[in-house]
Amino acid sequence: MRKVLVTGSTSGFGRLMVGEFLKHGDYVIATGRNLKNRSELFTQERKEFPTRFLELNLDVTDTTQVKEVVKQVESLVGGIDILINNAGYGLFGALEDLDEQDIRYQMDVNFFGTVQVTQAFLPMLRLGKGKIFNLSSVFGFMGFPLTSLYCASKYAVEGLTESLRSELKKFGVQVCLIEPGGYRTDFGTNLKWSQNNKDSVYAQQIQNYREMHTFFSAKKIQEPIEVANGILKLSLRNSLPMRKVFGQDAKLSYLMKILMPEWIYFLIMDFVFHKILHKR
Repeated sequence: MRKVLVTGSTSGFGRLMVGEFLKHGDYVIATGRNLKNRSELFTQERKEFPTRFLELNLDVTDTTQVKEVVKQVESLVGGIDILINNAGYGLFGALEDLDEQDIRYQMDVNFFGTVQVTQAFLPMLRLGKGKIFNLSSVFGFMGFPLTSLYCASKYAVEGLTESLRSELKKFGVQVCLIEPGGYRTDFGTNLKWSQNNKDSVYAQQIQNYREMHTFFSAKKIQEPIEVANGILKLSLRNSLPMRKVFGQDAKLSYLMKILMPEWIYFLIMDFVFHKILHKR
């Protein structure tokens, strides 16, 4: 029986992955901030899979808590075979308007959290020749205006994962980047935006971007179960791809980025963003 640990399992892709791996027959360790105080989250899973389901508190930015979870996992289940680094959130807004504390926290959660959880569990994963899935995004291979810090955090995850691919290959540990597009999750409602400053030189751009984001969030038809089930299927493969792009929007964006000459790509993107951000 495989043992799977999922970070950020309280919502979105993480919440769905817990269910998918349990239904497959795996032992799942669901982690999240203050998870054990939120008993309403996994009522059904506790009832259906009492011997294959474990809930642990884990704030990926808390080094002490990360070390404690490693000890608990080692003591209770002996180790893990699959690590899914899913914890993360979005910080949007113009760089000039962002608060330093918010900037650092964005990188702490999305990047440094992934780093320290991976680092802490690598001894277990090496022993079992395990697999690591790092959740990135379309924002991890395409830069968008007013999302610079979120993009930076996901670009960092991409560089980390590509580097680990070769670093860990000798030990039989495989890594895979997951790059979803826009799915019907609560990502949009959990976004943190830069401080609402009506005197900001970016105020009009931010207002237009937020209106566009709200509009398209309501229109999303891609269901997140596709990503959760897709990661399960990938985990069953003997050999993992370096990256897996999910969603028609992300696939089209990825093809544009890798196939178009850079000047044409940016010409198109500049035209699109000008239409979005500078309308009145």
